[in-house]
Amino acid sequence: EHGSYAELPEILTAHRLPKADGLLLDLGFSSEQFDLGRGFSFQADEPLDMRYDTRTGVTAAEVVNQRQEKELADIFYRYGEERFSRKIAKEIVAGRKQKRILTTFDLVEAIRRAVPRGYERGRINPATRVFQALRIYVNDELGELEKVLNRLQEIIVP
Repeated sequence: EHGSYAELPEILTAHRLPKADGLLLDLGFSSEQFDLGRGFSFQADEPLDMRYDTRTGVTAAEVVNQRQEKELADIFYRYGEERFSRKIAKEIVAGRKQKRILTTFDLVEAIRRAVPRGYERGRINPATRVFQALRIYVNDELGELEKVLNRLQEIIVP
C-alpha cells in the first residue's frame, strides 16, 4: 500500500492490523526511485521533479524557477547544509532569467558555475547537497516525520 508515514494509523485500520510493539521507519528514498526518471540523481539528464508522489506537491523545477533567491539559499542551507547556498541560489536566479531550469543537468550546470573551481577535489559533488535539500523540501520529509511521531500512540502498543 502506498501512503505517507502519517497515514500509517489509517493503513493499519484499513487492513485490520493490530497496533505494533515497535516501529522502524526507513527514511529517505530507495535506490528504485533513482530509476523513475524524476530527477533524484544528477548522474542522468532527467526532468527536475523529485516528488515521491507525482499526484501531489510542487516539483523541484517549480521550486528553483519560482522561489526568491533568499528562500532558495535557506532551503539549500537548512536541508543540505550547503556552505555555498547563497552563491548557488544567486546563480540559479541569474541563470533562470536566460533559460528556465527544467532538468537535472540544467541545475548541475548552475551549481558548477557557483561553486569555486577545485572545490570538488576530495569532496562529495557539490550537487549532492543541493539535490538532497530539494528532495527533502519538495517532499516535506521533516514535516512527514513529525506527523508520524505525533501519532505514535495510535500505532504503538503502550
